[in-house]
Amino acid sequence: MKAILAASVAVIAIAAAGPALAQGSALAVAQGANTKTYDIPHGSKDQTVIITTRTLKDGQTATPHIHHGVEMSEVLSGDMEIYIKGQPMKVVHAGESFIIPREVPHDGRPVPGSKPVDLAVTLVIDKGSVPRTPVKDVLIPPGK
Repeated sequence: MKAILAASVAVIAIAAAGPALAQGSALAVAQGANTKTYDIPHGSKDQTVIITTRTLKDGQTATPHIHHGVEMSEVLSGDMEIYIKGQPMKVVHAGESFIIPREVPHDGRPVPGSKPVDLAVTLVIDKGSVPRTPVKDVLIPPGK
């Protein structure tokens, strides 16, 4: 009897949720104020998603590089200087995120004299490509 009652409740719950699930609203995730989105262009190459973490200590840099795709990162702790070719330097604080466009040279480091920076990094890159390709661009001004 209990099994029949439980099965009936489950069927009713699924039937009631059906229209909401079809609209996608029942499982919607609330987006925070710092949400960033990236649309993969239609007709693009197959993509690989890499999710990782990285720590940079005072005096270290990411070294200038590009990705054959996009980088989306969040600063988990610390304050980081981001250098993107053709853009002014930007300081990104803990709890903030940034996006690096496809194949744009960039570099980053903790704000000089500050504590280490912990990053959560997500790459959406062309399938089969290396995660990062070094470049010769000098993006961090010498002596700073």
